[in-house]
Amino acid sequence: MANYYTKKNMDKFNNALADNREKIADGAKLTVSISAANSKMGAVSSVSLLPYITCPFKCPECYAAKLAALRPAVCNAYARNTALAIEDISEYMRQVENAARGVRFFRWHVSGDILGGVYFLYMVDIAERLEHTDFLCFTKQYSVVNNYVAENGMPPKNLHVIFSAWDGVEMPNPYNFPVARVVRPGEDPSPEWFTCGGNCFDCACRGVGCWQLKPGETIAFNLH
Repeated sequence: MANYYTKKNMDKFNNALADNREKIADGAKLTVSISAANSKMGAVSSVSLLPYITCPFKCPECYAAKLAALRPAVCNAYARNTALAIEDISEYMRQVENAARGVRFFRWHVSGDILGGVYFLYMVDIAERLEHTDFLCFTKQYSVVNNYVAENGMPPKNLHVIFSAWDGVEMPNPYNFPVARVVRPGEDPSPEWFTCGGNCFDCACRGVGCWQLKPGETIAFNLH
């Protein structure tokens, strides 16, 4: 089993984050990196953060860690976003909201995860203001989302939150959020599960897959 959370890679992520935080401290005005499209996402815009730094569980097979480790430009883009989210979250969220304004579909965190309760409050606020944009978020920050619901009720319907399950990771889900599960080679997904269609934009336009999961439903992703 590949493990991309090596000390070498983690040092690379930490150093990239430190460099960008230093730039902010020196007065630099950083621009959030927004992905407009790629082969898997299609025409769905997205914003990402560093893996490892922002993820509560270090899944060794993480594809985002692999990508950031192999591509310095990707690592720096993730690090720049993460540094700004840590140092000036209001500016980070202002730029993200501007990027999502007028966009039909937007994905939070192709890499990385929710940074905490305040960060999630911003996500909710943006979804409420941009009511004609559908937002998708996979997360292992179960406690952040559960705590929000306990205090405020469910997030807006255009913010589609899906809990990412992982072997050996406890996943408290008292509010019955949809779940994403990884299927490894040789494993057979349950016939009751949906299967990732491979292109976020295509599924979003057709109203299927992750974008239409109901409470308690599961979508399966082949390990990649």
